[in-house]
Amino acid sequence: MRVPFSWLKEYLPELESPEVLEERLAGLGFETDRMERLPAPPKGVVFARVLEAHPIPGTHLKRLLLDAGRAVEVVSGAENARAGIGVALALPGTEVGGLSIGERTIQGVRSHGMALSPKELGVGEYGGGLLELPPDALPPGTPLAEAWPEETVLELEVTPNRPDALGLLGLARDLHALGYALEVPEYPLRAEPVPIPFGLKVEDPEGAPRFTLGYAFGLKVGPSPLWLQRRLFAAGMRPLLNAVDVTNYLMLELAQPMHAFDLRTIGEGILVRRARPGERLRTLDGVERTLHPEDLVIAAYRGEESWPIGLAGVMGGEESEVRPDTEAIALEVARFHPLAIRKTARRHGLRTEASHRFERGVDPMGQTLAQRRALALLQALAGARVAEKLLEAGREEAPSPIPFSPERANRLLGTSYPEAEQLAALTRLGCLVEGEGPYRVTPPSWRLDLKGEEDLIEEVARLKGYETIPMALPAFFPAPDNRGVEGPYRKEEALRDLLSGLGFQEVYTYSFMDPKDAALFRLPPPPLHLKNPLAPEKAALRNYLFPGLVRTLKANLDLDRAERALVFELGRVFQEEEKTHLAGLLLGEGVGLPWKEGLKGYPLLKGYLEALLARLGLALEVEPHPFPFLHPGVSGRVLVEGQGVGFIGTLHPAIQKALELPPVHLFELTLPLPERPFRFQDPSRYPPAFRDLAVVAPEETPYREVEGILKEAAGAYLEALALFDLYQGPPLKEGTKSLAFHLRFRHPERTLRDEEVEEVMGRIVAALRARGLDIRG
Repeated sequence: MRVPFSWLKEYLPELESPEVLEERLAGLGFETDRMERLPAPPKGVVFARVLEAHPIPGTHLKRLLLDAGRAVEVVSGAENARAGIGVALALPGTEVGGLSIGERTIQGVRSHGMALSPKELGVGEYGGGLLELPPDALPPGTPLAEAWPEETVLELEVTPNRPDALGLLGLARDLHALGYALEVPEYPLRAEPVPIPFGLKVEDPEGAPRFTLGYAFGLKVGPSPLWLQRRLFAAGMRPLLNAVDVTNYLMLELAQPMHAFDLRTIGEGILVRRARPGERLRTLDGVERTLHPEDLVIAAYRGEESWPIGLAGVMGGEESEVRPDTEAIALEVARFHPLAIRKTARRHGLRTEASHRFERGVDPMGQTLAQRRALALLQALAGARVAEKLLEAGREEAPSPIPFSPERANRLLGTSYPEAEQLAALTRLGCLVEGEGPYRVTPPSWRLDLKGEEDLIEEVARLKGYETIPMALPAFFPAPDNRGVEGPYRKEEALRDLLSGLGFQEVYTYSFMDPKDAALFRLPPPPLHLKNPLAPEKAALRNYLFPGLVRTLKANLDLDRAERALVFELGRVFQEEEKTHLAGLLLGEGVGLPWKEGLKGYPLLKGYLEALLARLGLALEVEPHPFPFLHPGVSGRVLVEGQGVGFIGTLHPAIQKALELPPVHLFELTLPLPERPFRFQDPSRYPPAFRDLAVVAPEETPYREVEGILKEAAGAYLEALALFDLYQGPPLKEGTKSLAFHLRFRHPERTLRDEEVEEVMGRIVAALRARGLDIRG
């Protein structure tokens, strides 16, 4: 938001300087992004009145005769160059925007200077026509700098919870609460008891809970006075015509948008309703738009017929705009439902100053005040006559009182502010303080963010100054039920550390998913959908993590031909209930180890998962299970401590083909994982005994079955078991495989004798042969 210092100073005459203002606003929570100095018009730019404007035959140019204290003739190509307006004239010898203005002959006409556009003058971005001023704005020949002094503009960040601060009066009220005197200029209104020649109907009171129409007639529409134009330009808006400029000016002052409709275009009156299927509207930006049935529109009606003339709260229609020949208007000042305006603005890609304010909310008791202020300005600047009565629908909503305890405020803030000072701060803010303790504080209607006692306490701290809060930590002891609350977080952080140590990279994906991805990834439909998604591809809450990892891999592969990837994500998923999942993805060799032959694919990912669980004191078991999104031959259920906690395998070939991916390997687990009680055991001081054993088994025999036979037959002295070779081929029979194991035995209290180890090995061989397996010699 752009805040011209001189404009704000009109409300707060005691403001010292822009630099002090920046400091005060920062203390109130409004950060200044930039401070801009707008220079006064250069010397040599004077006010001039256009007396005559004659086209130059065969060109688009015009010969203008100006009164600049003396007769001056210039040539201009501006479409709006015409007799009867005031302009900014750069006389010969003037430097404007790096250009030196001189006398020259154009199309046979001698031009003694240049009539300037706002862009050429350096006061605005518009360069499509002359800066139009009232013909009596200044005495002709007066240097424009005398009425258009240098200005300083602060660009502020206004948080969404403070819509009142989107108006200069809202900022002034905050600064008044710091102790500055507040003076709001009043505009006298002479209203007449005349009948209003149009009606008002509101079909959708939820979308428009408050709607008012004022009536002004006998307008003399033309350029706004110089002071008003100067303020609008400084605030970043282009002046148009006085009847329109008044609405923009008061929107910037009160944070209350309003709109003027040419009375000739509204038929019998105004109807507020939802759009009808197929309706179209050409908005003020010249774009013809097809309306959505949920769009709230301002329509004109005649009998039973109605037609849209504006997108409520966003932008008016081109047909009903105020024109130079407009003599009477219906002035709309309303309050709309913020969500309805936000949806309409987003659907049509229209972000306007009005929608920006309506989306955040306007003063629920400010419409009548804004009407009277606007009608008074129209009377003063456009000579309007004004109807005494307003047409109104809905009612103003007064805020409710809030209990307030100064003692509790001090307790929560850790301060010792006197009670009287706290109440005085709230009173200066515009609150009504009643009672003698406990107090009842009614916030001002424009402060939509003040809903509870904590909000009032925060206001006390803000106005007293956050720097006055002691820096000492309050002395307190946590209640017993607060202990251990960080347990789940610490376990998740431990998993992140372990995975990072194994070479994984963590990624973060959106918690949203495209509902169409459920079919692509062979998942059940997501149970939770968003009513107002950011985009169609983010319309539901995800029910698994791995599709996000696969999409991330796809996006990166489209940018770079990576040969390996090893990533994980730990986050929330939304199934029958919200859960925490851990998912991992492997492409190729993962980390890649150049000093030895790389291990790839599913066995490598399983090894990573096994290593992760081993560091947690857990053992990994995988049993075959046909998950629909995994390869039919490489799909398993993950078991930890006998509990099914997830899956591991290779992405299904159909999904791989649809996304044009190489083979991708995945796991996904539900957290928290089962826990095994920690038991400390002294390492044995005695040497181990080693044996190797090659088991010949049918090709379809799972490794898990062979491992189980070995462990069961070996007994308590088997300390470690590791597969070091898998072989198929001659001299083995077709359809068999050889699994070679390292076995390590150790006794905790003495050295094992060879005959004891051989006895255990005999039991192992016997158990294997009893199951139909053989030993490879």
